[in-house]
Amino acid sequence: MVTLLTSDETLRKKKMAILCCGVVMYFFTNMSKVLIPGTIFNELQRMGLDVKSISALGAVYMYSYAASQLLAGIFSDRYGGVRILLVGGSMFTAGTIGFPFAEHLWLMYFFRVLTGFGAGTVFLGVAKLLADLFSARFALAMGIILVLGYIGPTVGTMMVFLINAVGWQWAMATPGIIAVTALLGVFALMGGTIKPVTRGQSLGPFFTIVKNKKMWLLWLTSSVVFGSYYVLLAQIGQKSISDFGGVSAEKAATCIMVMTIMVALNNMGVNGIVKLCGNRRKISAVGGILCTLAGGVAGFFAFSNNWGVPGVLLSFFLIAVPAGFFPLYSVIAKELAPPEYTGLSVALINFMAFVFIALFQNISGRILQGFTAVNGVFPPGAYAGIFLFIAIAALPAVISSLLVPETGLKSAEKGAGR
Repeated sequence: MVTLLTSDETLRKKKMAILCCGVVMYFFTNMSKVLIPGTIFNELQRMGLDVKSISALGAVYMYSYAASQLLAGIFSDRYGGVRILLVGGSMFTAGTIGFPFAEHLWLMYFFRVLTGFGAGTVFLGVAKLLADLFSARFALAMGIILVLGYIGPTVGTMMVFLINAVGWQWAMATPGIIAVTALLGVFALMGGTIKPVTRGQSLGPFFTIVKNKKMWLLWLTSSVVFGSYYVLLAQIGQKSISDFGGVSAEKAATCIMVMTIMVALNNMGVNGIVKLCGNRRKISAVGGILCTLAGGVAGFFAFSNNWGVPGVLLSFFLIAVPAGFFPLYSVIAKELAPPEYTGLSVALINFMAFVFIALFQNISGRILQGFTAVNGVFPPGAYAGIFLFIAIAALPAVISSLLVPETGLKSAEKGAGR
């Protein structure tokens, strides 16, 4: 009995060490979401790429990230967190290091797809390990990891300084090079931690969740929130401030960095907001999408009526507020789905979010493509059009948020019953 206990403790310690390595990789996968094209938009323009192609480099990453959430989410319970982390980390590091040195556009797309699929798989590997190690406190553990992960975009927005120091290619490869060390740590620790493949039907749980109409309402609400935020974070945020306000790339990056810090803090703060609302999840969800709508409207008027950089930043921060509500949406999804499908329900929230993120980047790129950039600078009307699109997209999401059922009170009643 003592031997068995010692063995279990040793296995748990190894999984905890692997989880730490996974969190390091997760940090850099989060950073990778904002680096391309956001921080090197101008560099890519100087390479001769048009706006449509540049936007596509961001969109293909998001589509592949979304696909990873669907595929890895379906099979995560069969293959286990450690195996998924190894596969995801290998793909992510290879794609991140390969992209900046690719000489052809199609090869750049390939490495971005590899990076995105690997990044999404790393997230699910970390989530699966969290579920195994902290099943009783999954929401709290997930919130903490999300805060740590969201520091990645914060650091990513400041990569402009590294770009100035070593050039954009080595700067873009650096996250992958560092992540390799964490991946090697997982390989070194994996002995005895990889569980046997579980046989059985994998698509049954997927269809169970997809048939739940209430889940679709939640997906629309949360996906518009994240789609709108990532248009700013990964595509136009930094460039729009520079183009519209004439500020330096370093100052524009600092503004985006502050926005990402607020989002990171909101991942922890949203729990307090829900408690202030009497454990009502729905009020917070409705308030979040209303912030996105307000941000879209504010951004449209800021660029259309020359409100200046302060007006633009106001719209940015309104859109960023609900982007820190991922733990809230995850908990609602968990409570709308059967308890044994927690991992898949979270994966599908992420899947739909990144489908919309990619879609919004495609649409935003096409809007920019409709305007002529003078010396690489787009007119205010181009950005006003993007914010008008965000406001229009938020309208049906507001309606869907009003139709999402309240799950918090039922959860509280069950807890009291126990």
